[in-house]
Amino acid sequence: MQNTVHVCAMIYIVLYISEKEIGMHSKNIVRFMHLWLILLFLCSCVIKNLEPPPESDRNIADIFTIGPEDVLKIHVWKQPNISVTAPVRSDGKITVPLIKDIQAAGRTPDTLSTEIAAKLKKYIEEPTVTVIVAAINSLKVSVSGNVNAPGVYKVRGVISLIELISLAGGLNEIANDEQVRIVRRTQNGEENIYQINYYALVNGDIKKNISIYPGDSVIVP
Repeated sequence: MQNTVHVCAMIYIVLYISEKEIGMHSKNIVRFMHLWLILLFLCSCVIKNLEPPPESDRNIADIFTIGPEDVLKIHVWKQPNISVTAPVRSDGKITVPLIKDIQAAGRTPDTLSTEIAAKLKKYIEEPTVTVIVAAINSLKVSVSGNVNAPGVYKVRGVISLIELISLAGGLNEIANDEQVRIVRRTQNGEENIYQINYYALVNGDIKKNISIYPGDSVIVP
């Protein structure tokens, strides 16, 4: 970062002196270079915060919540007529006998089982409810930019950066493999951007093969 600032400062001084000594046409070119230099400086300021994300910042077992397209098995002990297998609809709800629609998306299986049991108490004495995720379809990551097959991919949990890039068909010939970005949303809703040197990764720096979590977005410039 310091080297970038020093270089920018030196170039700016040269351009400033040049503008005093050259004609109008050349001045326009120099002014354009001024703008380019400012953009370069701003980009360098942003890049300094793009260190690789810590591997211990999330635990998929702790953060998993039910989402649309997941399939749930609702088992009510000794109540086969109420026990059902239900897909989570696009509105995030499922239908359970007696209690009809209930919000499932955004809940953990344990939380949802507790809520279903509480609603069933109106009809059943001390219901025991278990919620099992029969199929996980809501966990997704996206890959955009200079890959051969950009898009949104379903995952069953945490995968590595190399695995995800492979799913997306690998980098194309114009990709900037030294500045692959990972956009990750924190639990409080903020977005962090990390930068990985993918070229270094595929050439032996295995520490850069970071974990990609459901909800992450990978951008290849």
